[in-house]
Amino acid sequence: MGRSPVSDRSVNDIVVLGESDATTQKMTMGPPKAIGGELDITDALHFTSADKSFTVGIWESSPGKFHAVYEEDEFYYMIQGRVVIADRQGNGRTFHPGDCIVVPAGFIGTWEVLEPTKKFYAHHRPSAEGAPSAGMAVDSGGELAPL
Repeated sequence: MGRSPVSDRSVNDIVVLGESDATTQKMTMGPPKAIGGELDITDALHFTSADKSFTVGIWESSPGKFHAVYEEDEFYYMIQGRVVIADRQGNGRTFHPGDCIVVPAGFIGTWEVLEPTKKFYAHHRPSAEGAPSAGMAVDSGGELAPL
């Protein structure tokens, strides 16, 4: 009746962030996405669903500010650091360790990492209907533009 068959998974298939194998990517984010400087970022991807619509990992960043365009829903739990997330109208909110939030797909704004930050995250990329185009990016002026 439309339900997926249950597979024969075991406790060994459970992913433990920080313990399980991860694909780690280190990068430096500079202009045009970064605003006023470069950020050193580490993204440790611990899980990707079979259909690639759901990912989970640990993200770390040095201080800095960058444009953010969310094509996916993001759940995150702040482990350390402090960030300000602001929308395109300039309304911002500061998040601290222990905060647990969801940023919905379609959000456009900025992230300002005020001190070295680490978070657990889970991304879910919604179906194409109603979601921002995967062919969009933020231009040097902070505006959404086609790639």
